[in-house]
Amino acid sequence: MNATKLSVLALAAAVAFPTVARAQYWIPTNVTDPEVKLGILDHDVHFLVGWENGVDINPELRLGSPVSDQWTDSIPAYLRWIVQPRPTVGLLINTSGYTSQVYLGPSWTWRFASNVLRQGDGITGGIFFGAAFNNGEIEAHGYHIRKSLGGATLFHVAGELGYEITPTYNVSVYLNHSSNGGFDRFNEAINDLGLRFGVKF
Repeated sequence: MNATKLSVLALAAAVAFPTVARAQYWIPTNVTDPEVKLGILDHDVHFLVGWENGVDINPELRLGSPVSDQWTDSIPAYLRWIVQPRPTVGLLINTSGYTSQVYLGPSWTWRFASNVLRQGDGITGGIFFGAAFNNGEIEAHGYHIRKSLGGATLFHVAGELGYEITPTYNVSVYLNHSSNGGFDRFNEAINDLGLRFGVKF
């Protein structure tokens, strides 16, 4: 099974697992508030067929959704989970001289359960679909030195499973995947996995 298929399965599992939570529908969580996240990620994780090395520093800015909570109150509950995307931009800065990326696009965040360990906390999840621009190799020369990404612009998808300590602070496990989806001759994906800390303001 190739890295792309493994990444899709891992993202699906991360997002699907919390659907057993105590709510009939996924509830968008404070999505009108801007948020800053900072992550420390294992670059190109080896269990997803990776060989580039190093740690990625992952600062990210999520703006508030342009869709207001008042508007979502007027639509059926089963549609609310998807109608509040948040404009997102982030960096993946590799500390060992391998591929770095900047990504942008919409992200969605939901709360699956509330008051889990204490009053006001919650279990959250999220996904991202967008584009990433990298400084990697289109066609790498040399075996297992750099990946042949096939292009400087890639599809970028990510999944996140987190714990909202308070409405302001959260921690999460984060997995992302960048590839060209097989549209170019070379398509060696990059997958990062790690932890992030978020602050809403």
